[in-house]
Amino acid sequence: MFGYVKVCKPELRVREYEEYKAVYCTLCKTLGKEYGVLSRVLLSYDATFYVLLRECALQAAMPCYKKGRCRFNPLKKCGYCENPAASYREAAALTVLMSYQKVLDNIADGRGLKKIAARLCKPFLRGKYKKAKEKYRFFAEQIETAMQNQAALEAENCTSADRAADPSAKALEMIFSHGLENDDNRRVVSRVAYCVGRWVYLLDAYDDMRADLKSGAYNPFLAKYGVADETALVSNEVQEPILRSLYMTENEAAVSFDLLSGTVHRGVLENILRDGTQAATEAVRNSYVSKQTRGEV
Repeated sequence: MFGYVKVCKPELRVREYEEYKAVYCTLCKTLGKEYGVLSRVLLSYDATFYVLLRECALQAAMPCYKKGRCRFNPLKKCGYCENPAASYREAAALTVLMSYQKVLDNIADGRGLKKIAARLCKPFLRGKYKKAKEKYRFFAEQIETAMQNQAALEAENCTSADRAADPSAKALEMIFSHGLENDDNRRVVSRVAYCVGRWVYLLDAYDDMRADLKSGAYNPFLAKYGVADETALVSNEVQEPILRSLYMTENEAAVSFDLLSGTVHRGVLENILRDGTQAATEAVRNSYVSKQTRGEV
């Protein structure tokens, strides 16, 4: 996951934003407690989304939060959950597992400073990865399988964005719905997670097209549309179908979520799945439009 799954703050109520920050800060503390204080740097909005969706699907009661000092910013008071649920520990493990796999991927396919940084991070994450895998073997197996399938598709230079996005989407589908006893909610969470996983992969590929074109790295959109230069990146033949696929995927995630019966964190989740995803997609789209306007392509 890449940090795209977050709230659209201007469209969020103050109370809901405080609720979102409290979940984020509680997850940060949980990461530090479970995997060491330096592990907090791995914290992501995507892992926060896991906690929010799981607690909603489990029909949990709204947690009680208290104010406390942030270790990284002592002058700032944050809201924390005093007795965090299991979903926080699961999200912390997912953060470590996915971060380690991302490091391995950067070592295998990265170049220059990116590859050097990954090599330096690997020893730091190796022990934490083993600990997370021992406690959450199902999560680790799903992520490892997804990475293997992803690597195979990249090796064949897969020209189907749908196929390329499928491994990571399926992994999130299995992980997010794991252990949910309510059949209806499990099916809803499965679909929401699959769509979000697909959307994240496609948006990341869309965001990376220019960099991948320069470096020669695999990108499903470059392979699918045969993009040979930067001018082609902003053409309607490339931009329109990509945006259509992103809009349809994020819309399906939002519509599917409407079927979930839980109420806790519902306002925050609706904001993420409707306003947050749209804002993230538009931000990437605007980066291409602005460069075209300035004559940089």
